[in-house]
Amino acid sequence: MHVITGLNPGGAETWLARLLLRLPPERFACRVVSLLEGGAMAGVIRSMGVPVESLGMGRGLPDPRGLWRLSRLMRAHRPQVVQTWLYHADLLGLLAARLSGCGAAVSWGLRCAYMDLAQYGLGTRLTLSACVALSGWPEAVTANSQAGAEHHRALGYRPRRLEVLENGVDGGRFCPDAVARGRLRGEWGVAEGAPLVGLVARVDPMKGHGVFCRAAEELLRVRPDARFLFCGEGTEPGGAELGGLIARHGLEGAALRLGRREDMPQVYAALDALVLPSLGEGFPNALLEALSCAVPCVSLDVGDARTMCGPGGLVAPAGLSAPGVPESERAGFIARALGQLLALGPFERSELGQLGRAHVLERYGLDRAVERWAAHFESLSCGHAPLADTKRID
Repeated sequence: MHVITGLNPGGAETWLARLLLRLPPERFACRVVSLLEGGAMAGVIRSMGVPVESLGMGRGLPDPRGLWRLSRLMRAHRPQVVQTWLYHADLLGLLAARLSGCGAAVSWGLRCAYMDLAQYGLGTRLTLSACVALSGWPEAVTANSQAGAEHHRALGYRPRRLEVLENGVDGGRFCPDAVARGRLRGEWGVAEGAPLVGLVARVDPMKGHGVFCRAAEELLRVRPDARFLFCGEGTEPGGAELGGLIARHGLEGAALRLGRREDMPQVYAALDALVLPSLGEGFPNALLEALSCAVPCVSLDVGDARTMCGPGGLVAPAGLSAPGVPESERAGFIARALGQLLALGPFERSELGQLGRAHVLERYGLDRAVERWAAHFESLSCGHAPLADTKRID
């Protein structure tokens, strides 16, 4: 049983869906429980034949009624392993498993390497504090990056067992696509020779849209032909938060606002560079996917970004990602790094992208990642009947 805070598109939610699609059905029978109602990923997961249930909770502090409903589901379905995703689900999933008496092994899922808690509500801060206090209770804690594991140890996590299980990328789906590149750039009115730089992230305080817009303003002074693509929830035209940033930095004529897209491999393929200005990533999927599409990247040194980028991009010095560093310094690095990338000839930039693609496919291939997760689940199920003996309930 996978317990997750919600099923709106995001890094954890997308990876969960990819994992469910690839886990061998003869070895695993899965179901998903979302604390919050709805979410576009719920339909995607149901289309795979995996049952999805919602506790219908609201945002904020965990609801005792949700805890009771979750424990009843666990008593009814008696999972052998409960994998939780994100802090609220970690806390409720652990308590429900113990309350239900189902005997499941509980594995928590950590998905970030830093959070500026001042940007989030009291409920999130209290939930994280409770997770720190109870971190020795679950049978295992997983982190999707080495940086995330180290960050949570520094917060006070003291797990019995801590494993780093990175995400993987499907190199057959996320790959260079010259046809899609030409088609989309034509639709967007971007000339083939004009630099197109992307930020793929939902609008969120930790994702760095302000840093990106400031860097774009600087880059436009030397590359007035550059265009800047925003993709993700909250980036659609009309969104006031992003609209204010675009106006403040004079990007109205240079910005493309896509909102959430279902054709991300093609969107990446249309880019000349991707930027990761985020402050709180553990294992940034956008970086992995863009590199797999042979798109060079510029990133702050967050989470495992430096290891992920390898030879496929430019990563800021570690100090620029520290709390309290002025936004202008981060933006200055990104603008200079983009200028350096865009000054390369088409052949040199393509060669850099291909090096990045080869690096991520060798280290983060999807099949290898799924097998690591499968081995983790099976190791937790020791002492139970084989997981494949549990029939899926539709």
